[in-house]
Amino acid sequence: MSNYSPKLPLKVDSSNGFSNNQTISEVALQNLKMLVLTSPGERIMDPNFGVGMRNYVFEQNNLSTYASIRAKIRKQVQEYLPYIDIVDVLFETEQNNNEIISNQVLIKIRFIITPTGSEEVLEISA
Repeated sequence: MSNYSPKLPLKVDSSNGFSNNQTISEVALQNLKMLVLTSPGERIMDPNFGVGMRNYVFEQNNLSTYASIRAKIRKQVQEYLPYIDIVDVLFETEQNNNEIISNQVLIKIRFIITPTGSEEVLEISA
């Protein structure tokens, strides 16, 4: 069994000290999630790192905002996670998914981990 990196948030594990990511897919999902949720300027020594989803909280819930988010995700992934190939960034709202409450958006990022060829989906609720 491989231990690629610690799982975030850190949790105590009796076998390894801390819970670890056991697969390349887990590492890629965690890295992409951190990239999307980190605000630019938040990472030490790299002020450009991060999409900054928090910055979009009070933006209009419309196609223009979605296009801006999509472009920022693609640009950041290309620069910081070159082993990930974004297939699609989808936005689900109350108009196209009746399980989502008003003013909530579910972002689904479909991507391929190029070294393994596996396709994964990261879901973030905003």
